[in-house]
Amino acid sequence: MDELKRIEEKEKEILFKLGWIFKNSLDDFSTSVDRSLRYLDKIVLPIIMASKEDKSYNPFSEIIEKYVLHILIRKFERDGYSLLPLGYSADLTLENDQHILSIDIKTANIDNPSDFKETGVIGINQLTHIAKVGIDRKRWPSKFLPAPYFVYPSIPPFYELENGTKKLILTYEMMFIYPSYKDLIDEIRADYISLFEFFNRKIRNVLIPIISNIYGVNEEQSKRLLEKKPKRSPFRKDELITESLIRGVFIHEQEKENILTSLKISEEEYKVINEFSNQLEEVIDKLRERDIKPIAIIAMSIPNGLLKEKYLDKFVSGKNYAKSARYHYEDGIFEVIKERTKKEFPRVIFIDLNMDYLDDLKNYFDRIVMLDYQLRML
Repeated sequence: MDELKRIEEKEKEILFKLGWIFKNSLDDFSTSVDRSLRYLDKIVLPIIMASKEDKSYNPFSEIIEKYVLHILIRKFERDGYSLLPLGYSADLTLENDQHILSIDIKTANIDNPSDFKETGVIGINQLTHIAKVGIDRKRWPSKFLPAPYFVYPSIPPFYELENGTKKLILTYEMMFIYPSYKDLIDEIRADYISLFEFFNRKIRNVLIPIISNIYGVNEEQSKRLLEKKPKRSPFRKDELITESLIRGVFIHEQEKENILTSLKISEEEYKVINEFSNQLEEVIDKLRERDIKPIAIIAMSIPNGLLKEKYLDKFVSGKNYAKSARYHYEDGIFEVIKERTKKEFPRVIFIDLNMDYLDDLKNYFDRIVMLDYQLRML
């Protein structure tokens, strides 16, 4: 029991270190994100193109992740840690003489609470704790296979080195919840699909005879060649070419006239392109007004696998069955510490929070513990 308490004490120590490192870097983080958002107009079209299947692509997750990694690497290295890139590991792995840190960075839209509501969604490369697995969660949601039929992650609770030293692996998740912008993409999705169909017709009309001439096939064979899907692609060749030329027209200004001339775009048809350009500008303006920045930043300590007797019931397999897990943290406290000392410390802390969204977040979190000079329950 003393060993389990020692593990939790170390997990707690690093959780608060992680929290303070990032809390003291919030200005730096916000300034960095602003720097990327100055180029928002450059990435809106790819967002819309990737969202045509009614699934919004989220470039903000990439922006957030890159800046978070930059900040954490820099700050932890100043504190004596070394970067430890490993395959089959979390977004960031660091080590010092005593232990290894495994930190995963996730983003979630506030309209998708299943990604964060009282749970940590974790891949098998991002935790050391085993999880229960069932056969049919819909029919038997509370029934699981017996031991030893568990989800076993890619990382163990500790690495044993050649000299016999055992390095504990401590795993953490940082969650960045951002406001929804799906409604803005929905406004222009139908217009993009119409634009896509317009370009697709023009491209097919021009390319079919070109293919016939180059490859010495008839027009029906040319049509079939265009409609064939490349290996490993869910889309036809003409669809992929259409997307490529749309990017050429709206992103590569220097190539625009060559493309439109080749497609034999008439003066009347230019209106279609200009109208969509205007719609793009409107979406960009609305996105800037929406200010897509994190409304909550959360750090979570995920129990080490050596604590399984205490936490096993809170770990179950995730959406990817035996390749992911969900940590249902419930009260979100260090349970061994509470049991041994009667003191309660949170495993889940809010590093930052936009108070305008507090009521929304309270719908999803029973406890909101804010990291401050004193822990505050909101």
